[in-house]
Amino acid sequence: MEKKSSALNWILFFVSVAACVIFYFTPAFANYITATFPFICYYFVKALDLI
Repeated sequence: MEKKSSALNWILFFVSVAACVIFYFTPAFANYITATFPFICYYFVKALDLI
């Protein structure tokens, strides 16, 4: 079960990074870039099983 949740967290991490990149290249969403940083950090740490 742990492996499954870890894989899910990696997927969510990459989705968060992708969202950040998409927001970066989309002027309308440029203001939301900083909102993606906490998600990126959170899912990255969760994927590494640090918390």
